[in-house]
Amino acid sequence: MNRTPEPELMQNPSQVRAYADADFSRSDSMVVKSLEKYLDKVGRTLNKSDLIFDIACGPGNIAERVSKNWPFVKVVGIDGSKEMLNEAEKRLSKSLTKNLSYELIDINSIASDGTHFPFKADVLVSNSALHHFHDPYCFWGALKKLGKTKCIHIHRDLIRPASVEKAFELKEKHLSNSPEILKKDFYASLKASFTVEEVSQQLVDAGLSQLELFQVDELYFEIIGCI
Repeated sequence: MNRTPEPELMQNPSQVRAYADADFSRSDSMVVKSLEKYLDKVGRTLNKSDLIFDIACGPGNIAERVSKNWPFVKVVGIDGSKEMLNEAEKRLSKSLTKNLSYELIDINSIASDGTHFPFKADVLVSNSALHHFHDPYCFWGALKKLGKTKCIHIHRDLIRPASVEKAFELKEKHLSNSPEILKKDFYASLKASFTVEEVSQQLVDAGLSQLELFQVDELYFEIIGCI
């Protein structure tokens, strides 16, 4: 199946609301668990001087989990959708989280030098971000500019199925009880995603081949490492 890109930013109010209300806790928690395991593996401890960016953070699912798991570390969620960040800010206003904030930034613009962000992160995480970029090298280029030397990377995204039929099968299997708007978006995301082989080549081309890439299950791949 050839890739069919979807809109880079989710800004339709009904889509944003459905996404913000959905339960992605299983997938979201895996990002945090992967970061915990990697830190333990390399013997690295985060401290109050560290900075974590959640790239394309959406309504803040991952950013919230990370900030609660490491309450002494500053966490910044970055997204180009004002509607998504409005949802994230609403959640933040109802919580007691003090180490989390959000920035409205066009990530493509960071890659193209159109936006200069003065801070660099010790840890970069993302979940289901890469497939939203029409040009994946804008994503990788932005990451290189946003991370410090020896920055830890944890990135997770969908794998494009081999056929339209398989994409439909996965949608029905994993979102059978979800609202129709979420099922439609998930199906579009599967078609907009990359294969593991494509992502592997992207990492080589972007000069990020030191990062480890592996398939987690039938839906997701994960990228992890320090560079």
